[in-house]
Order: sequence, then structure tokens, then C-alpha cells
Amino acid sequence: MSHHRSKRAQHHANAERDQEQHSDAPSLDHPLVPKGTYELLESAAAVEEFVRHVRDVGVIAFDTEFIGEETFRPKICLVQIATEERVALLDPLSGVDPMPIYQLVADTSVLTLVHAGEQDLMAVKQAINGNANHLVDTQIAASLIGLPWPSSLGNTIEHLTGFHIDKAHTFTEWDRRPLSKSQLRYAADDVRYLPLVWSRMKEQLERENRLHWAMQESATQLAGEPAFDPDRQMRRASRGEPLKPAVMTILRELVLLRRELAEAEDQPQRTLLSDGALMELVRRKPDNVSALREVRFVPQQVAERHGQRIVQCIRDAKTMPPIRQEFAGLLEDTAVRARIDAMWLAFQTRCMATNIAPNLVSSRAEFTSWLAARIDREHKLARGVAVESAPLPFPIQDWRAESIGRWLSEFIDGRCELALRWDAASGALRLGATP
Repeated sequence: MSHHRSKRAQHHANAERDQEQHSDAPSLDHPLVPKGTYELLESAAAVEEFVRHVRDVGVIAFDTEFIGEETFRPKICLVQIATEERVALLDPLSGVDPMPIYQLVADTSVLTLVHAGEQDLMAVKQAINGNANHLVDTQIAASLIGLPWPSSLGNTIEHLTGFHIDKAHTFTEWDRRPLSKSQLRYAADDVRYLPLVWSRMKEQLERENRLHWAMQESATQLAGEPAFDPDRQMRRASRGEPLKPAVMTILRELVLLRRELAEAEDQPQRTLLSDGALMELVRRKPDNVSALREVRFVPQQVAERHGQRIVQCIRDAKTMPPIRQEFAGLLEDTAVRARIDAMWLAFQTRCMATNIAPNLVSSRAEFTSWLAARIDREHKLARGVAVESAPLPFPIQDWRAESIGRWLSEFIDGRCELALRWDAASGALRLGATP
């Protein structure tokens, strides 16, 4: 039994023991929270009837329970759907076809609610060989009304309703059959409260003229397949440790090869080669398969099956132009780094004072790259070098430009100030000086 499978089994046993006495009925009494327990869609006829119901209502909450650490793409074990009137569960491992539900989620005439739904929607996109449409991710919306990014479903529900949901089965054996009552109850609660949550979010977003921000960002983040970001994988593997340009080049090529091999073998990428294995490979740079077998953390079966590919990857990377961080020399200047640190702090503070999660707007790496480009431009202008106009922090059509982009440009140019006060009543930062 693998480490992850053993861990799931233990969590499963603990959750079952702790949940034996819990009721299946919802504890929150509200018109937008479905009454009763849940329906099991165990036939094609039952699925079609629920689809008709959703089309009449026009809004569906959607979620899946999956196991993601044993295959390249997650294994879907349960599909959960809800309206403000009904909650239903479909077990694709029992032979019931979830395609009508997937087609419903992809239908532009139906609004689909998800929470952190990128992985859940992958099953839909693969099944229909297309994209899902007309979606809102309540995790994104939450970050536009004062919650951190990212916020869990439990924290979001509690913030908006005051109701605490049980999360005992977060990491459990979803592919074990039969599913227990506590597993089914847990799965139902993952969608049961989303119609109420969205109703309250929508009211606040509309009051603050931010509804279109939430819809735009949801469409952007949930469109297509989740982007594979090799740079992010490199940062994770190196744990932020500064790497020489030539080493970064080798690491990047190994990250790309790992993904290719993992997809071909239907394995999770870090099961095939852990981050520790990647770092050992870039340090030792084995030039033949025999040397590769001696590299710590590299599984012997991987060395046997893919040793020649890995060795050739390292050889090829050595001949490539080294990856050089943009503005690397500029960022070695302590005064420049201090300025970027100060501006990042001001940016974060302004976002929080306007109830927007800073990390949803920009990552530190993206912010640093943009501001370094502006500083580099300033230095060139001072030397009399002709340069293009200052880069904008965000594209004009992006909601970020509307929410904070103009202020950010003006603040950095010294044309406006950041005035703050502490609102003791709400316990939050607010814009504007103390009256």
C-alpha cells in the first residue's frame, strides 16, 4: 500500500468513527438551502429528470470528489450537484453515466457555481472535448469581498452564513465501495450551501460594482486546461534557493521531461520523479545511465525505463543558452530591492483596504517583474536613452486595471498618496485619513 493510500485509509477510518452519530439532515434552515438529505442518481432516467429540474431553475452548484495522487489526471469518484431546492449525488464508478451532468455544466443557459473548481471542471472538459461556460468560482468571488486568496469552502460558508460545515472526509477513500453515509453527507454539503453563499456574495458584489470582476476572473481562470507553469515547478523544486543560470536551464528541461513522462505513464509527476530527485539530478548531472542509477531519490524503475531520456535531457540542456532572470543585475541593487519591497507593501495594503485579496491581483514575482521594468526605464531615461512608454501594471481590459491599476501607476509616479485609517468597529483597514 502506497503512503498516500495508507494515509487515506487512516483518515477514512478516523472520519467514520467520528461521524457515526451525525444526522444526515442539514442544520442550517434557510430557503436557499435544500431541505432533506440528498438524492442518489442511480439510473439514466433519474439523471435526466434532475437535468430537467436544473434547466427550470437555471443555476447549479457542481463539485466532484476525486483521488489525485495516483494518476496523472484525477480519478473522479463522485459527482455532486445542487440547486436551492435539491441535492443529488452521482457515482460514476457504479456505471451511471455522468455525461448529461457534464453537458449541463457546459451549457451557457445554466449558471454553474463551483468553489476552487479548476480540477473539478477538468472531467467536464475532457468528457465533452470542449470548454465549460457561464461559470462563477465562489473562491474567486470571496477574494473580491474581503476574504483571503485562496479561502476554503468551509471558511467561505462560515464567513457568509455563520454556519460551520464538517470537513472530516477531506482526505478519504472516495473510490472504496460502498460509500458510507458520512461520506455521502460530507459530499452533499460541498454543494448544498453554494446557492445561498452565491446569493449573498452576488448582493455584495453588485453593491460594490464588482460582479463583472468576479465573472471575468472566473471565466479566465476556469477556461481551458489548467496552465502548466514550469517556472512555478522550478521554484517549488528549488524551494526558492537561488540557482545559477546554467543550473536553471537543466532544471527547467527536467521539469518539462517529467511532465511528459508522467502523462505517458498516467502517473502523478512527483511520483515519477520527486522534487528532491530533480535537484539531485541538476547537482550531479549524470552523463550515463549507470551514474544516473546512483543518484539519490531517483527510483530504480524510473532509471531503468527512462534513464537514457533523462541523461540525454541533461546533455541537451547543457548546450542551451542559460536562463537568465530578467533585470537580474538591477535586482542585485539593495536600493532597488528596498524600493520594490516598499511598493509591494503599499500595493498589498491598498488591496486589503478595498477588500480585495492582494494575491488574487498579482503574485510577488509578477509585481517585481513589472516594477523592475519601470525602474529600468527610469535609469535609461536618466542616461538619455530613448525608451518606450512605461509599461502598464495590468492590461487595459483586465478588471485589475479598473480596480487598482490606475491608482498603482499614479502612486508609483508620485501623483497620489496612500491614506489609511483603522476602522475599530469592523476591525479592518479603510481608505482615507481619520476624520
